[in-house]
Amino acid sequence: MFWRNLIQTPLCTIIAAIFGLLAVSSADEWHYPTPESNGVIKDPEHWGGQCDTGRRQSPIDLTHKAAVRGDFSPFLFSNYMNPIRNAQLANTGHSVQIDNSDPSVTLYGGGLPGKFVLDQMHFHWGSEHTVNGVRYGLELHMVHHDARYKTLAEAAAVKNAVAVLGVLFHVANQDNAHLEVVLETSDDIRDVAGKSAPLKGRLSPHNLLPRNRTAFFRYEGSLTTPTCAESVIWTVFTESLPVSLDQVELFKTIHDGAGHELVNNYRSLQPLNARALVYTTDMTVGGSGAGLAPVTALVLAAVALVTVGRLW
Repeated sequence: MFWRNLIQTPLCTIIAAIFGLLAVSSADEWHYPTPESNGVIKDPEHWGGQCDTGRRQSPIDLTHKAAVRGDFSPFLFSNYMNPIRNAQLANTGHSVQIDNSDPSVTLYGGGLPGKFVLDQMHFHWGSEHTVNGVRYGLELHMVHHDARYKTLAEAAAVKNAVAVLGVLFHVANQDNAHLEVVLETSDDIRDVAGKSAPLKGRLSPHNLLPRNRTAFFRYEGSLTTPTCAESVIWTVFTESLPVSLDQVELFKTIHDGAGHELVNNYRSLQPLNARALVYTTDMTVGGSGAGLAPVTALVLAAVALVTVGRLW
């Protein structure tokens, strides 16, 4: 019966199916370039499709010289302080990822066009974005989709329907306690891509955010992995969190789909092209610049006292 149906199937349909399978296989087999012996990555990725042809790709170098001043309303985080329910850590073969299935964990404000639901969090070692040419030891991506869409996959097909918060980690002397639960759990999934395990402790998204959430870079870009869909509103906070060198080295022991250690999993920097890069901070005169008001008052008071003293 199988062969009879196959013979009766139009040749074009069979060819289309074969190419479809090849495309899926190719998408699943993408990988990061191998560093040179000195740790430098010379060759760019060749992932095909929009990853190679797009003009609004991520990551980029976040440089103040290319940025314009912005002033947005504060971010509003809903249920970020709650530990992720039934949290699982997965080795995706390209990173370690924690999925969120609670639709009440949401984000809005901060210049975003609506309410966004947290889908998952994953890590890149070292950072994908650089700040004024400087790369950090680790970067966390908190990936959200616009609440008007049912899934992240559906939102990824629409411009500005995905919002990613990027949190940078600088190397410090002490371990980051909130990352320990991730690294301890990674022992169970380190060697096998596609494997997942329950988190060995509680993890709240709030604990992986910087205290200062008013200073950040904002631009429109893409996912940093295939298919590199250009549907992302990027927010990268300028205040970084600490991570120890030992912790960074443990991330590097995660194995990819070929069974090799994932020494690095950051994409090469992409050109800004004609996009606007916005930098916003709480140190702004007017609007959200309440942080300057006390300083300004003190300066004016000092000037007044000096002036009065001279008059006397």
